Amino acid sequence: MTDIITDTRALLRLFRQSGYADIHLRSGDYELFVARPGGGANPLHAPVAVEAPPAPPAVVPVETAKVEHLVAAPHIASFVSALAVGSAVAAGDSVARIELLGEPIDLCADQAGLVTEVLAEPGALIEYAAPLVRLLAA
Repeated sequence: MTDIITDTRALLRLFRQSGYADIHLRSGDYELFVARPGGGANPLHAPVAVEAPPAPPAVVPVETAKVEHLVAAPHIASFVSALAVGSAVAAGDSVARIELLGEPIDLCADQAGLVTEVLAEPGALIEYAAPLVRLLAA
């Protein structure tokens, strides 16, 4: 306890020598607020905001639940092309093509689905793990 008192006295001495209007210090369970006349309002007297509990997640019937899947870039590369939006694909089908050091690389779907969005422009430099194609699982 004497360490806290000694530290607080040293802090108050520094506060008096400084040009600060107020200081609010929090360290573990210890909290201190000091203000000069005209300084800030004491946050220790402010009403505590109580957050409402999060709403329960919406229940989606299993037969209508659709899972989206992203096909991502396995390397830093140039984006060449992708299937058109609305194209149906089977697991293992090529959905996009990238180019790495002049070599084309086909990116395949992990599962059957429908192309809902192409997220890159042809010729764009893409980063590792950048999402390229969004699929809606069949």
